[in-house]
Amino acid sequence: MRRRALALALAVALAGVAGACSTRDEGSTPESAVQLLLASVRAGDRDGVFNRFGPRTRAHIEELLASAHKTGGTRMLRPQDLVTVGWVPPAWEASGLRTLRRSGDEAEVEVYSAAGDRQTVRLVKEGKTWKVELPLR
Repeated sequence: MRRRALALALAVALAGVAGACSTRDEGSTPESAVQLLLASVRAGDRDGVFNRFGPRTRAHIEELLASAHKTGGTRMLRPQDLVTVGWVPPAWEASGLRTLRRSGDEAEVEVYSAAGDRQTVRLVKEGKTWKVELPLR
């Protein structure tokens, strides 16, 4: 559970990025995918956040859920229920983002603050859309 909280804190830490996204764009570029994730985080939309995650991150959350069910949890949870948004204030206010690398079906986008703080976000292409892969250990 601690790893989940740390990994999902990345999504919360990025929540201050400025810039609107077109509602028609479902993540056709790495930058728009990060912006969509941030918009979902700001809105407290767990389903939206979960749907912006890449296959490795979603699989990890589903493994955590399966593990919780094996330990006798009586409440039936969905993977989206394990997504935490808005519980931890961001460590810094993000002011923008830029694509650092894009190669085939993988990309890295840097989110940065006016004060110089930086966070690199890894993305993978799933079908026609880009999805965020959280740094999981």
